[in-house]
Amino acid sequence: MGQGDAYKTSGNIKNSETESREHEAQLYAKRYIQIETNQQGRWEYNADGTILYAGYAPRGLAEGTTGWLLQKFTYTSMRPVTRTIAYSSWDLRADSGVTYE
Repeated sequence: MGQGDAYKTSGNIKNSETESREHEAQLYAKRYIQIETNQQGRWEYNADGTILYAGYAPRGLAEGTTGWLLQKFTYTSMRPVTRTIAYSSWDLRADSGVTYE
């Protein structure tokens, strides 16, 4: 199915139960779950227990080595409102030279 195509049935053909569960009709897209089997993860928490930074990198990559996918979370009233990303090392996640977009 191409991007922007509607997921339709025609004639007497019905979608299977599996097809119906894995399709997001409003987005004309297929749902998927990403399982990072070869990734390591790190998290840093705020004083209130919410996640401030999350980082993912290939297993065995040192925390000081560039190659980490970094996520920074901002909150309003303890609820996450934005998640921005950057690529750097885990050790530099809070450095002013790392730009989160």
